[in-house]
Amino acid sequence: MYRDYLSTEKKPDEIYAPARVIPQGETPFRDEYEAYIRAYPGRGTLKVQISVARGAFPLKNVLVDVSQIYNGVRYSLYNDVTDISGIVDNMVLPARSIESTLNFDTAQIPEAEYLVTVFHPDFKELTDCTVVIHDKTETILPVSLVPLTGERDDG
Repeated sequence: MYRDYLSTEKKPDEIYAPARVIPQGETPFRDEYEAYIRAYPGRGTLKVQISVARGAFPLKNVLVDVSQIYNGVRYSLYNDVTDISGIVDNMVLPARSIESTLNFDTAQIPEAEYLVTVFHPDFKELTDCTVVIHDKTETILPVSLVPLTGERDDG
């Protein structure tokens, strides 16, 4: 895609898909989101690093899905693909506030856990890797994928 931009007269917004814009007021949890945000008012970030050969080579174009199970329903919060460095970052997620850990009444609220699924057609899929997000902290999840053995069904 980047090469297409360099070799044509087109503007970047004519080649690249526009960024997904969530209409104001729309949330992944809809009505349940406000209750979730009240329970988890803190914010932490998640960075996922995908590589192969035990971390030797970054892997681009890997689909990373971050979801959460809340009240028995699975909600997908982020879907993105890795860049040339094998990274998807700047995923801001709700977390317990630091203050809530100091207050006895709110200390019983569990940590904010998210499920990360990683997919690339040439590698074994990693499903529902649990990651905990903390307030005012960047959590880095390094993932090393294992190549599929044998031939693929699609040729």
